[in-house]
Amino acid sequence: MERHKIEPHKKIIFTKHLFIDLAKECGLNAAIFEQLGSGRDTEIVVDNDTLEVLVKLQEQFARLEEMGDDEYRGFYIELPRPTPAEWGDCEASTADGEYENKEEYLRDWELSNPRETVWYHVSSARYKEKRTIQFTDRKHSYFTIANYSRYGDRIDDCFYPEWQRDFFVKLALYFHKLIDAIIQDPEGFNAYVANHLPYQQRNGRIARKEFNRIEPRFKIEVKDETTAIKALEDSVCKNFGRPLDTMTIRSYCKYYRIAHEAYDRYFERFDTTRKKRSLPNGVPLELQDVAYYNMVKFCDLQDKYALDSETDFNKFASDHYGELGLSRLNILASDFDSPGWRIIVSNSYSAYVDVAVEVATALYKSGAPLEIHDADKLLRILKEEDHVKLIPYTFHDYMGHHEEGTFINFHGSTNVWIVRRMFYH
Repeated sequence: MERHKIEPHKKIIFTKHLFIDLAKECGLNAAIFEQLGSGRDTEIVVDNDTLEVLVKLQEQFARLEEMGDDEYRGFYIELPRPTPAEWGDCEASTADGEYENKEEYLRDWELSNPRETVWYHVSSARYKEKRTIQFTDRKHSYFTIANYSRYGDRIDDCFYPEWQRDFFVKLALYFHKLIDAIIQDPEGFNAYVANHLPYQQRNGRIARKEFNRIEPRFKIEVKDETTAIKALEDSVCKNFGRPLDTMTIRSYCKYYRIAHEAYDRYFERFDTTRKKRSLPNGVPLELQDVAYYNMVKFCDLQDKYALDSETDFNKFASDHYGELGLSRLNILASDFDSPGWRIIVSNSYSAYVDVAVEVATALYKSGAPLEIHDADKLLRILKEEDHVKLIPYTFHDYMGHHEEGTFINFHGSTNVWIVRRMFYH
């Protein structure tokens, strides 16, 4: 099979074989990266002797156009799996009894390295004197090379300096040759990545209506959709209802209890063993909402605050006072930019959309002067008028900063029909 080597002044054609040959020429393969990413500590912190090599590595990246803050530059690379000889010593392993014969060794090699090539994303950044090169697959961080540690003042690492320097030299040669090729034909490089990057490592989006049809188990539904939509539409139109003249701890606890009971009812659907909350006997009617808050939050508000004082409410309303469980779904009271007080439903990161809508609907039915944050997004989600974003990895995603209504982790087991209908970017 013909191989395509990168030669000066020769037109580059980006192919899988070009990437394989380049990596082999520089002594790199996917097994080295997997080994570096398999340890507990995936930092390589350079010392004074190897700092120069890191600087030279980043000088290669500096030949490309900046892509973000802190001199950020990044691109994908494709590395071959190790050959049987690179993966281990067949003869020694057979002699030691680990394998019965060469055929068994080769079967194990194939099982351990099923893909002919593996894709990684590599990025370089520099902030003042701090330098970093990071290798990931867009979901897992394999290893980082830096001149500082994220874990404090530590200057040593888990690798022998000789091995480390040898690895850096190979990387420097690899990036020098690859970046030469990218500069010669950036459009060809981008086209190759666009056509061959595994979909598990891409960002994509799909119309929610189409997504729900293919994967109905992910459809976001609420019990009383008609009222939920009316509540959201009112918030979108800023019809918040008549604001309250004042806000006290006693009146706030009334709305918090309504919201929290709706929150509890939601989770009772999935856990029939979930213990239902009940107030102690003998609690006066006028203190029952406060007692409920005390029970949920493990506090004694009446011992610390005047329950009917707006001044004391402002002292009380801090930190996570309105959070329901550990959901990052908050029920707040606010007079900001308003002639009176409103009850706010704030759906932040890590919170379920359907829980937020159920809670908001319960408050709406109670007659609360209600403002629902991100109501326009929640409304489009319920009406199936938005998109779902599928990405390799998401953690603590805030609703408000992206166009799509929700994110979902996209991985190899995802329905093939979704893959065919996704718009990649």
